[in-house]
Amino acid sequence: MSKRPGGILAVYQYLDNVVDAMKAVQLRSDCAGHEVFSPTSYHEIEEALDAGPSPVRWFTLSGALTGTVTGFGLALWLDYDWPLVVGGKLAGLYSIPAYVVIGFELTILFGGLMTILGMLVMGRLPNPKQRILDPRFTDDRFGIFVPNASLDSEQARVLREFGAEEIRIIESK
Repeated sequence: MSKRPGGILAVYQYLDNVVDAMKAVQLRSDCAGHEVFSPTSYHEIEEALDAGPSPVRWFTLSGALTGTVTGFGLALWLDYDWPLVVGGKLAGLYSIPAYVVIGFELTILFGGLMTILGMLVMGRLPNPKQRILDPRFTDDRFGIFVPNASLDSEQARVLREFGAEEIRIIESK
């Protein structure tokens, strides 16, 4: 199983409540290492996390540039074996406009494949060792896990203050 310290888990029904609680928890030094759970992505949560732009874009860029170079390189290489004589021009660099389609198609293909790979790598997916703290987080509830906290701690009071419908102890595993 994934190593996670013990702590408290707050369950929220409403998006606004969890966003407000996230903002409050981020300001506290005793809540370092907290995790937020959501059934799907919400731009409100992303804005509250203030994580910045996704690093997946660098995967996409590297895949797209590799696809462009591969497309043009492949077409040029094949043109030297089987020359494409157009309008009396010599084979090779003079025929480059004909290779734009191949370069474009491989740009899209490699960029798309690298985007998928980037999402899997950066999302640490698949992760069969990840334990599910509450199955409701995959359906209709939100959660905030605060490590190394107890039910009677100041962290729990802050989470209750922002409308947690349930707070419970999670044992370390």
